[in-house]
Amino acid sequence: MQRKQEQSGITEYEHSGKGREQKGDSLVTACVVWTFVFVTCMAVMLLFAANKTIVIADASQDPSSLPVNTGQQGETADRSLVLEGNNKMRGAFRVPLPKGIRAENVTMENRYVDRELYLFIQGGGEEFYEENRISGDITPVLSAQSEVQEGGILLKIKMSRVLEYRSTMDGSGLTINWYEPGEVYDYIVVLDPAWGGSETGVSGNGLQEKEVTLQVARQIQKQFDLQNVRLYCTRTEDVEMPLSERALLAEEVGADLYVRLCAGEDDTDEETYGITGFYNEDYYIPGFGNTDLADILTREVTIAASNRAVELKAAAEESMLKLLKVPAAEISLGFLSNPKEAYLLGQESYQEKLAAGFISAISKAVENLEAAKE
Repeated sequence: MQRKQEQSGITEYEHSGKGREQKGDSLVTACVVWTFVFVTCMAVMLLFAANKTIVIADASQDPSSLPVNTGQQGETADRSLVLEGNNKMRGAFRVPLPKGIRAENVTMENRYVDRELYLFIQGGGEEFYEENRISGDITPVLSAQSEVQEGGILLKIKMSRVLEYRSTMDGSGLTINWYEPGEVYDYIVVLDPAWGGSETGVSGNGLQEKEVTLQVARQIQKQFDLQNVRLYCTRTEDVEMPLSERALLAEEVGADLYVRLCAGEDDTDEETYGITGFYNEDYYIPGFGNTDLADILTREVTIAASNRAVELKAAAEESMLKLLKVPAAEISLGFLSNPKEAYLLGQESYQEKLAAGFISAISKAVENLEAAKE
């Protein structure tokens, strides 16, 4: 009996030892398999990283986003770049990039008012673009220049018309696809801050009409976030712009709506205040037209600003609105001749309210355009 027990014990010991060996072998096998998987994944990731394509952020709509020294003079200013057409790239051109440039080193800016596309390449050098060229579908490109800036190089690409851009970046360059605005957005709105430069408009209580309209326009740009609706401004700085050029911008981008900002004055009564809408009565637009747009704008801006609506008026014969063939309206934001209203118009918080009312009005106008389509 004792011998059988010993034999039995030996057998049990042998079995347990074999079990541990089998488990050990399984662990080793598992480690080998996972190591292989890990190494394979890393290899794939590295391969992808070496050939990856990165989407660059859409070209900025804020013309003050780039560190551009436009007054720079000297030998390095405005050197022409070589352009090379390539029929294989339809609707796109390629900008070569110096070695080591990453996506975060490239900033795009659509200076649509000047029909220019700016590319700022942080860490880029001018010598590189003396030896390399922009190539592809350069049909809308009139010229391209480079200019050394602090910390990098600025490429200024002059276009024949207003376009929208989308870009991707790989290891050696930037591919820029260009589109007509209507190909990218469902609706297009042109915002026109009246006057500019030496043309100041009406003045009163320390304010000029050109300043007020531009400040409110900038607030609108800052707040504007309507989906699939593109906002273009006829001017983004204090510069003169003929009425014909403002109308041309609206025509080029295929505007669905046009709104002009202005301010008023009353020489006979400084107590006059409030918001006034103007429309072009010369022609009728079925579905949603000039009067409808002026009415929505006046109502929404008045509500947002907690002000009062003065009236809706037909535009004068010399009005900018007479040059347009799309739903267009002009809105007077208040009277600079009224000290209290002029004070409000100079306050950023009040300008933000006016901007919010404008955006609400455009949102409702787009809904009406949608309904008119149906």
